[in-house]
This record gives sequence, structure tokens and C-alpha cells, in this order.
Amino acid sequence: MPVKEWTKKEIVLWGLGMCGGTKGFVDTETVGVFLFERHPGIFGLKSHPQYPDIDVARVQLADAKRDKGADDPVRVIQDTDDRKRRARQRGDDKRVLSRDPMWKLNDEGIHWYNENREAIQRYIDSVTKLGERRGRGSIRVSAKQISAAVIERIRRRPSFAKFTRDLEATYTEEDLPILDFFEVFNIDAHTPENLFQSARTRTLAAVETDSVEDKYVIELSRLYEHRYRSYYDELLAQGG
Repeated sequence: MPVKEWTKKEIVLWGLGMCGGTKGFVDTETVGVFLFERHPGIFGLKSHPQYPDIDVARVQLADAKRDKGADDPVRVIQDTDDRKRRARQRGDDKRVLSRDPMWKLNDEGIHWYNENREAIQRYIDSVTKLGERRGRGSIRVSAKQISAAVIERIRRRPSFAKFTRDLEATYTEEDLPILDFFEVFNIDAHTPENLFQSARTRTLAAVETDSVEDKYVIELSRLYEHRYRSYYDELLAQGG
């Protein structure tokens, strides 16, 4: 009997349930990263397949809020829904916005999840191969290829050559600029911290432990991991 091909929306709803969406609200990034780890071929960035594409989860969760009939009813609740309902009851026409919406399965969604959870799990297991990331179509990206791409990205950074000349030196922001930090981890100043931590874990996993690249990545992380989101604000405050 052939394995059912589940849609992106169905897999995202399954991911929401697996991340705790049957009991409480879950942020989009958590769902997206979880799904990327389970099925990177669908949930990885096209240009950088070693990183998650959170927009896939975001789009599908938003679509799951639309009632498309008996076969595809509304199956999720957004954290702002209750506030919107209360605002309407008060006659308040102001829009209730959520910059980073959180999601939960509604009763229909929980029922659907409980019915299909095991089948989707089997499907995910059937398309996942240990040590291999399946790309779109028939493309497969091996762990070795991912590692090579990460190492190449590190070695292209201008500060890497300087770092290799003296591994024991104490480095500052002038030696290892924040732009190299952003490029190595493939993030920017707006990247949520949980996504940075995921990127950091994958970057370190791609390089050999105690290698020059490993030490360079750790040093960049030491300099900026707790302040990359506020770095430019600090410069402006200092008049830099």
C-alpha cells in the first residue's frame, strides 16, 4: 500500500501539535525549526538549505485559520483571537496586531491531530534518511556537502585569515567585526535568539571540533551572541 503524500499544511499542523500546540500557544519559529529538523527538504531555505525557512510554517499556519469547507475547516487559534473578539464586543474598530503570532490547535485541530499523528510520523520517517538532507525534487544534500559549504563561508571572511595567525590572542570587535559574525551564522540583527542558537549549533556541528574554524566560530559567538540584536542601537547611543 503506497504511503500517503501529506500536504505542507498537514505537516505543519502535525508539527504544531508535536510542539505542544494541543495544550498551549506555540510561536512560529519553534514550529518552523522543529519541522526543519524533521523534513529539511521542505522546511529549509532554498538558497541556504542548512537553515530553516520559517515562512513556510508561517504561511501554512495562517492558511489553517481560513475555513475552506468541510474537508479543510479552521484548525488553529491565534493568540490575538481572544483580544480581537473582546475588542469587537466593545465596538472597538482598532486592529489588534501581533508581531510574532503564536498558535494553538482548536478542538477541530486537536481531533484531526490525534487521528493523523501516527500516520504523519510514519510518513516523515519514510522520507528522512540518517545523515542526509533531502532537497527539493530529487536533489539530496549530504552532511559532508553542508559541512564544506559552512567551512567555505567561514574561510571567506576577512577576519578569519587574521585569526589563524594567532589563535591565542585576545580578539576584540575591531579584529572580528560584527558583519563577519552575521555572515558566518547567516543571520542578521533582527534574527530571534532561538533561531541564532539553532544556527550556532548547526554551524559548530559542521566544523571539526578544536579546528581553527571551530575556534573562530566560538570567538565570534563570544563577542556578539548576547548583543547582536542591540549592537547598532548601542553604536547610535554612543554616537558611533
